[in-house]
Amino acid sequence: MEINKILQDFEKGDFERVYFFAGKEEASKNEFLRSLKKKIVYPEFNWDSHYAEELDFPTLYHSLFSLPFLSQLKVMVVKNAGDITSKVLTRLNETASKIPSTNCLIFCDDEASSQIQRLITKIGKIVSFDKLTRPQLKNWIIKRLKEDNKNIDSEAIALLLENTNGNLSVIARELDKLISYTDKREKIGLKDVEKISIDTKTYTIYQLIDKISEKNTEDSLRILHNLLMSEISPQQIIGMLRWQLAKIWQAKALVSNGLSSYKALEQVKIPFFKRKFFTNHMNNFTWESLRQCFNLLLETDTQIKRGAQPDLSLELLLFRITSQVVS
Repeated sequence: MEINKILQDFEKGDFERVYFFAGKEEASKNEFLRSLKKKIVYPEFNWDSHYAEELDFPTLYHSLFSLPFLSQLKVMVVKNAGDITSKVLTRLNETASKIPSTNCLIFCDDEASSQIQRLITKIGKIVSFDKLTRPQLKNWIIKRLKEDNKNIDSEAIALLLENTNGNLSVIARELDKLISYTDKREKIGLKDVEKISIDTKTYTIYQLIDKISEKNTEDSLRILHNLLMSEISPQQIIGMLRWQLAKIWQAKALVSNGLSSYKALEQVKIPFFKRKFFTNHMNNFTWESLRQCFNLLLETDTQIKRGAQPDLSLELLLFRITSQVVS
């Protein structure tokens, strides 16, 4: 991945004098900057960060052209680079070739203006920060934890990704919690993630389906109320329930075509730690009861959009879906 190579270039001292970090994946940019900052000696003196709208040329010049303090690297970050004035950019363009080889200017924004692009063409590089794929997120988690002398097993990663819906900024926050929670212990396991991330959206929706399948109405209602209190909209809850029931339908269809339950759940991308529960769900919901559940979801969604009270509508939905369980 190019971003990892750029970090290696900084470590070797082989970096550009100016970069533009483009793209809307702010979490990726922030995590890269965090990793880079950790590699700087005395970052309190050798790391400056400004918002473009607050930046004038004297401030930029003083920061960018002064040598690092007891370090081989000094970095200046300019966020919201699209708001930097044309006057500042013109003067920077005139002096950019004189930036010390130990110093680096990093612009951050969604896309580079034509004026910044001309500057970058002369003396820098544009780096695109795109949304990470699931395999890239796994590798990033492993690498991020390695920086703190930690390692994590595959089941724990799977739960972490499900809990956070692959949101890098949320993953980073959860990793900080896990690092603190495990203290001097190097290994992070499934139970650690369950303990720390138990209230996240995806995990509680798994719990909700589990309780419905068990016909445990009391716990189902408790989880529903927790979801609503965490500011998840009724439509999101209906959508998540539909997603879960669709996975059950898909897995049942694969099993009916001769696939084993384990292989079927693997194919529809159910995390390993939830497959035992989903096997029970496939047995507890018939084809007809699943059809009824989809109809109930659609009916409830329509009623809420027409003005029905969301909390009461969702509570009634849970009672009616639970009644479709055959166990």
